[in-house]
Amino acid sequence: MVATAQEQTYEAEIEAWRQSMDEKLRAETGWLTLTGLYWLHEGQNTLGSDPGCDVVLPESTPAQLGYIDFHAQTTATLHITASAEVLVDGVVANTIRLRSDSHPQGASRVEIGSVNFFVIKRGSQYGVRVRDRNKPERLNFSGRIWFPINPAYRISATFTPYPEPKTLQIANVAGLLEPTLSPGVVDFTLDGQSVRLEAFEGGENELWFVFRDTSPLTYPASRFLYAPIHPDGTATLDFNKAYNPPCAFTPYATCPLPPKQNILAFPLEVGEKIPHGSV
Repeated sequence: MVATAQEQTYEAEIEAWRQSMDEKLRAETGWLTLTGLYWLHEGQNTLGSDPGCDVVLPESTPAQLGYIDFHAQTTATLHITASAEVLVDGVVANTIRLRSDSHPQGASRVEIGSVNFFVIKRGSQYGVRVRDRNKPERLNFSGRIWFPINPAYRISATFTPYPEPKTLQIANVAGLLEPTLSPGVVDFTLDGQSVRLEAFEGGENELWFVFRDTSPLTYPASRFLYAPIHPDGTATLDFNKAYNPPCAFTPYATCPLPPKQNILAFPLEVGEKIPHGSV
């Protein structure tokens, strides 16, 4: 059967979106560059390529680069002790207080050669996430793997907002709980079954979903989906755009797990498949 012009336009749009998702993974700051995640402890946390350091950096960095002085579970101060040029937010620095990614300005970016690292906050814990743009997994990435595009899985759902956004305690793959706002739920029919999903805030006029299904061909922890909200109170959930979270590609992500009401009791073989060699 020959596809109509409308179907061809839709498939082209999905293919372009999927290509953009590949490019995000391959980016110099993408998830494929991660080499480690290290939780900070009170006091001095040593930095360097020496495996005995608290925060182990790639081999291209000095064995002992310096340390992060971490106090009162909030303040992280970087001290560079090696004779190496280190940039913090693009400026050469030797001693400087680092912002975490929970700061309104975002995390301070520390760079040395192809390596960069920054402080993250998850729940009540702080850690250092390390990247290397020359990591082979990034340079050799062959692309995400997708099910064939199926327009039948572009679903119109009814969005029911809560009177006030509800705060849910959502577990992540690191075993931490994070408070997450839910503005409401969506209801729709999928493969003849009634489905209700808890929504999270996804941005202006957009919902974000974290869900799981039973297919052995999909990533078992969860998949993500963003859906626009329309003025008539509906939301469009296009499961052809369901995609794997960062933790499918790196063990150093802290992805949220789905709330129990978003765990589907049936397979949903549309969108992204489980990647080869997933972590």
